[in-house]
Amino acid sequence: MQDNYRTIATKLANRESFEGNSLRAYWAGSDYRVMSYSTMIAAYMADTETKWLNETKYSVTTSRHQNLIRKAWGVN
Repeated sequence: MQDNYRTIATKLANRESFEGNSLRAYWAGSDYRVMSYSTMIAAYMADTETKWLNETKYSVTTSRHQNLIRKAWGVN
């Protein structure tokens, strides 16, 4: 079952793996990676507790994904 925007917001906040239509997140070692289509748009490095958000402008959909991450992670 694929996640929707409602469940994705919670999973992003809790850094849980998920699979949506065009957005997914997973753990790769100690890094939590968020992919929009095939582009990594965010990562959380657990070793240093660093949050990274790709600020490059892409499609309207990817911009929505970036905004979901900003809200879930408290990133401006």
